[in-house]
Amino acid sequence: MINECIYCGIREDLSKSDIIPDALTNAKIINPNVCRIEHNNNFSDMFEAEVIKKLAFITNGLDIKSSKGKNYASYEARITVGDTEYNTKMTSESELFGRKKMRSVDGKFLLGPIDEIKKIKAANGTNVSEVDVNQIEIEKRVSLDLSVFFSTAMYRMVAKIAFEWYCLKNKVISKKDDFTPIIDFITSSRGENIVSIVSNQEVYILFNSTVNFGSHLLLSYVAEDNSVNIIVDLFGVIIYNVRVCDSTLDFCKNNVLFQELELDAKHISFADTDIENLQKHLTNSFEPKDFGFGLTFMLPKDMTDSTLQYKMMYAINYNLFFEKLNLIEEPTQEVITLVLNNIQSLLQESAVTIRGLKRFVKEHQKYFEQGIRLNPKGTNKKSIFMFYLLFIVGKSNEKIKNIHDLYTVIKDEFSSDTININDELSSKLHKEMLSVDSNIDLITEGAKIIESWNFE
Repeated sequence: MINECIYCGIREDLSKSDIIPDALTNAKIINPNVCRIEHNNNFSDMFEAEVIKKLAFITNGLDIKSSKGKNYASYEARITVGDTEYNTKMTSESELFGRKKMRSVDGKFLLGPIDEIKKIKAANGTNVSEVDVNQIEIEKRVSLDLSVFFSTAMYRMVAKIAFEWYCLKNKVISKKDDFTPIIDFITSSRGENIVSIVSNQEVYILFNSTVNFGSHLLLSYVAEDNSVNIIVDLFGVIIYNVRVCDSTLDFCKNNVLFQELELDAKHISFADTDIENLQKHLTNSFEPKDFGFGLTFMLPKDMTDSTLQYKMMYAINYNLFFEKLNLIEEPTQEVITLVLNNIQSLLQESAVTIRGLKRFVKEHQKYFEQGIRLNPKGTNKKSIFMFYLLFIVGKSNEKIKNIHDLYTVIKDEFSSDTININDELSSKLHKEMLSVDSNIDLITEGAKIIESWNFE
């Protein structure tokens, strides 16, 4: 059979479509059967670019960088310095007072490195003054438009992800009329009941406890009405259900599908024809082991099989997928609150990763070399927490030798696996660092230690 575009059926100028847009994941998956212009390039203008732009703060915080650019995505922020507010776009907090100039909201002031400000033609001794940013209160605020998660652009993008992934996993290499409803929705936003929002918190808890932090999850199942559906979990923040086709299809044999795409670009996946075969194959993956004293346990035949825990999760919870997703068409206040809480947890946890720590050190390297000073009036909670992590690594006398040691210390210090970096905690950590005269040396030493750690 000759390959065709799965959207329109043309056979010329096919291209490799990033199933999940490149700017939203470090783990690429490709469908090679999408025409280059009409149904690959144009999708970016139709809906993907809007979603990517509005999720920039999240992808930036998760260290996701598009392969098409050198920098992390920039996001809009409002910075309050003293009594004046400034608007800026930034890719890193280290840019705030580096080479970047910011104009005040009212247009009356320009803030930036003094050498750069003095280069401005109109600058003179009467309209330029020097301030020490380490001695004034600085506040950063970022507004995240939650409506993007419930927008037509997002729904079309999620449907595109589900459709292209399902076709890839079933080796569909041509246009099929059975997919007309979802194709119409993706290409022209026509149609209803294609994308729904999963509102059952039990599903969110299940997935977040199964997959790794910040991963995308894709999972297919056959519903009670025999329709084929794909669950799309983005970053562990929000979960969608996509109706790919109205019934199972003879040319698509695999309807039990699972894939996790991790932040470090790793993939894990499995495929099977139906739930009955999955359960049979799963059972055959174990064998009894006699431990004596009348004790017999079932152990994996292949101890290196990393898919077993995911297959077990799928098999055990299959009824949950087609009976209790609690699908809704419009977001409720409960779902909006759930999404907001998931985002806050995600971005807080992103700080305590080897990627996040190394990035923070790299972006602040020049300040470490210049002899940084902690701002006594600083209010940026995430930056304070990151400096505190460097601080405790630096003062550990090399007892914290890797990220796992740091996790142990954090768990002991905060008596919890999760940390809510609120104003109270941030103030407490800030005061603790400032109370130590050698805090700069300890932070610098912690940065050097973390810089030497290997990715795992």
